[in-house]
Amino acid sequence: MSRGEWQDQDLLAVAKDTPLSHLAANLGLNVDKWLAFATEPLPETFRITPERYDREWTESILRSIGGQPLHWAPNDFAWQMPFARGQAPDANAKHIMALLHESGRITRQEAASMLPVLVLNPCSGELILDMCAAPGSKATQIAEAIHPEGVVVANEPASGRVNMLVSNRGRLAISNMLINQQDGRHLGRIPPPGYDGIVADVPCTGSATSRKNRNVWWKWTPKDGRSLFNLQVEIAYRGAMLLRPGHDLVYSTCSMDPCENEAVVAELLRRAPWLELVPIPNSSFEGLLVHDGLSTWDILDQEGSVLSGSDALSAPSIKPPHFAPNQRCELANELEIEVDEHLERSIAANLSHCLRLYHHDNDTGGFFVAKLRHKPESTPEGVARSFVPKRYQNPDSGWVPQLLDLPPANRHSIFPAPESIVAEVQDRYGLDDANWSWWHRGKRLNIAPQLVEDRVFNRQCPNKKGNLWPEGTFHPLKLIHVGLPAFTQKRKIWRSRQESVPALRALMKTQTHTLEADALRRMLQGWAPLMEEYTELYGQIEENGPVLMGCQLPCGLALVSGWVGARLTLMMDRVGRNVLRMKLDMPPESDEEE
Repeated sequence: MSRGEWQDQDLLAVAKDTPLSHLAANLGLNVDKWLAFATEPLPETFRITPERYDREWTESILRSIGGQPLHWAPNDFAWQMPFARGQAPDANAKHIMALLHESGRITRQEAASMLPVLVLNPCSGELILDMCAAPGSKATQIAEAIHPEGVVVANEPASGRVNMLVSNRGRLAISNMLINQQDGRHLGRIPPPGYDGIVADVPCTGSATSRKNRNVWWKWTPKDGRSLFNLQVEIAYRGAMLLRPGHDLVYSTCSMDPCENEAVVAELLRRAPWLELVPIPNSSFEGLLVHDGLSTWDILDQEGSVLSGSDALSAPSIKPPHFAPNQRCELANELEIEVDEHLERSIAANLSHCLRLYHHDNDTGGFFVAKLRHKPESTPEGVARSFVPKRYQNPDSGWVPQLLDLPPANRHSIFPAPESIVAEVQDRYGLDDANWSWWHRGKRLNIAPQLVEDRVFNRQCPNKKGNLWPEGTFHPLKLIHVGLPAFTQKRKIWRSRQESVPALRALMKTQTHTLEADALRRMLQGWAPLMEEYTELYGQIEENGPVLMGCQLPCGLALVSGWVGARLTLMMDRVGRNVLRMKLDMPPESDEEE
């Protein structure tokens, strides 16, 4: 059936006879109940940015247009609106949602996709890897969970998608993220002992995204999932190689297909025997209805019908790892593979530890999550498996690792900022550098947690042969951004960037100037006073050039970027100005212009 024919018919009626619905029936779902949700748009859901000074104000604004916290979200971090995604009922609600998202006070995100980070449950001070990070909803969720001392390495191979990741980092003023661009299957190492936690939310067919991507109804077939199987396994396996003992890797997809989910987990356990599948406690999302993973599943043809054993064996797109563990044991001879029956039975018994989320249970999209732990006893060296090359395990071999030369620098290289620059910026803006590191590239000055220096930049890192990359480099990672660009040099002056202001609050030890609320109101209406006039009314500003001014509002102390020259002017974009206008009960700037 063509796409045009889909558009001309009622989706619910047409969707009943699709491979996707046949998959749902094969999984044992009540197809009518499932379809009633799977064919309807998602509700508008989002995360609240946790550490903004005006969080209470944000929540009150959201409640005024019907928003409520999701009952299963701890600390009210996730909310839902009483309307469908992107379908605010009036101009005011639409304006509020857009303004809060664009200013970084909320992050629109499907509720189901929040699960992998909740399952990982990362903590402040940890070094976490997001292997397939763009557009950044999970990476930013991790960054918020481990702030201020933890760091997330957000990896994305595609240049176009990296731009979305960079944009979301800036929108949320996230300073504890390193953005890396490499193929997840060949991701560069960090120094030992490895990562404290990993999220592998791998590319998938999106068979559980029918509520936001209606193309799935007419495009998806079981063969699609099998075509991504090897890529999914290889990405997850690379993560398993980079994970330190005693810590967790979360594998997830937005697919319902067992060949992208339980089959991948089973194959990962075969290839990485140092991993174990562990139960997922619901304490982080208590009240959310979820289902156990599958221990057995059928192989389906292109229409979603069950293939018999002989037909499945003869299909060219179907490989032995696609079969459930019990089927592998039964069909070992026909599959022409050697099978460790004890291992297969053990894998099958533990696949119920995986977690499945279906559309109709909680009015969400569908999702799959599995949690795998690196067994400490399997790697007594105490480091990630990538640091245990077999050829050098023998301590009596006499081999000594060679210290390699630093890789050559280029215009994209990032280095610790010179102390003179850091001191200049700290003095101008009244900043404290405790537990922070400062990074310099060109005319940008970035801030990041001290952990970046301590665990990544200032440690030697073995290559795959066991030789050592020296400290003082991020290689073999290919980092394109370190932390948050907080300052830009223009006309030999370091100016604070607007996107960095929320992050700079944590560093400020003194307030450079107090801006009265009535002065702010006038400036938002276009007043740009000569400094003589401003000084007469409100007092002198000591510094010329860029300045961060503190303005006490009912919801807390706002930091306002300005420029002191012949006049005092605001250095804020329309989004920033409109947030202040809303707090001062002023109409949006666009309304006044009209």
